[in-house]
Amino acid sequence: MLNKLQELRFVNRINKILKKNCIEIAHFIPGRIRLRSTLWKNNAFQVKQIISHFENESRIVSIQYSPETGSLLINYDCSPVDSVAQIELWVEQIERLSLKVNR
Repeated sequence: MLNKLQELRFVNRINKILKKNCIEIAHFIPGRIRLRSTLWKNNAFQVKQIISHFENESRIVSIQYSPETGSLLINYDCSPVDSVAQIELWVEQIERLSLKVNR
């Protein structure tokens, strides 16, 4: 489990990666993260690709898309020790998918 300083550093590092693709962390607590992007507002096509990529991920409990706000709420299992590494991997995958769709 992350202490507050580690959590802040982690969120800042992930935010830097996401901002390159106009995505931001709107909210984060272990087990739940809300991502927001102006590119996702009323853009179900791009978001559906992201959701379908992660729907079979065993550690993701649910993903909810809000087209009005352009946000994704991701609930995930944060119990494993490597949850930070897993989130970083997911962020990299979202970045790749975003780049692919925006080309």
